[in-house]
Formats: sequence, C-alpha cells, structure tokens
Amino acid sequence: MQLTLEQYLDRFSWSQAELCRQADVSEGVVRRALNGETISRASAEKIIEALDRKFREKGTKGHIVMGSITGLQIAGLQRKKSDKQVAADPQ
Repeated sequence: MQLTLEQYLDRFSWSQAELCRQADVSEGVVRRALNGETISRASAEKIIEALDRKFREKGTKGHIVMGSITGLQIAGLQRKKSDKQVAADPQ
C-alpha cells in the first residue's frame, strides 16, 4: 500500500510530535518530510522503521518500506532516466 506520510499519521492516529518520538527524529525533519522537502536517508529510514513497527503492531500483513510513502523525498535517491527518456532528450 502506498500512502503519503500524512495519511500514515492519520491512519495510526499519530501527531507529528508522536512520529518524532517514535522515529527519534527532530520536528524539523518531520515538518520537511510532510512538506515534500528532501530529508536525509538516515532520517527517512528512522521514519520508515517507526511506521513499520506500528503497522506490524496493528497486525497488518506486509511492511512499510522505502517506496511505501508517496512523496517522501530522500537525499541521494534520484530516479534514473529510462533509456527511452535518455534517447528522447535533446543534447
């Protein structure tokens, strides 16, 4: 399932402050993530791990992984252009 970070917070009835506590990240990191701004890979991993723990506590099958959060911008993770896009790009 792919949801936004805000939708996961709503689903778990978590405030931004609760996510900060559960993931051990700052309020600024959570605010940037919710605003679609880039966060570090380490911070993203902490957020994902916290959400995944809660997800499993609810007895839901599956896991929350790096690609599970729509709109989460992680530093260093850039999608590569496909061969077709590269061929179509004017140089």
